[in-house]
Amino acid sequence: MDRTLTSVEVVGMAIRSEEDAAKFYGHISRMIENDLVRAKYEHLAREEAGHRKMLVSLYKEMTGSEGSPETIPGDPQTAEGGPIPEDIADSLEGLLRLAVKREQKAHEFYGRAAERAKDLSGRRILEYLSDVEKGHQEMLEKELAAYLRDKDWYVDQVYPVMTHVGP
Repeated sequence: MDRTLTSVEVVGMAIRSEEDAAKFYGHISRMIENDLVRAKYEHLAREEAGHRKMLVSLYKEMTGSEGSPETIPGDPQTAEGGPIPEDIADSLEGLLRLAVKREQKAHEFYGRAAERAKDLSGRRILEYLSDVEKGHQEMLEKELAAYLRDKDWYVDQVYPVMTHVGP
């Protein structure tokens, strides 16, 4: 962004970011055949949709509006960088690498926005989202490492035999 955003613009951008993130994780989940792994990305998609819902409530509270936020000029128009680049849309490895970067950008965006927030409620929501996105980033870094270690796990429905060793 080449200018400082108002709090309403930050929330508007965040809403679109969460919409994009939910679609992004839905796209990844449809590429994975392993039910256990796919469920993780379906969960991420639902979680991002939940973030959007929280932000829409904040937007309505801030503006008194029932409508959607206005489009914010500039590039990117979302905290995470916008739509999936066509050159990696079919590459699970490329998408996982992008997912890590997008979550890092979202974490940083929400953190900066929280520092500038003038109201306590908005600051708390933005700090919460910053922390959640950081958690997503760390989880996805581990997921990428797991994928690079064993790509077959993502496409095979055969699960290794696991022995219970606990109490």
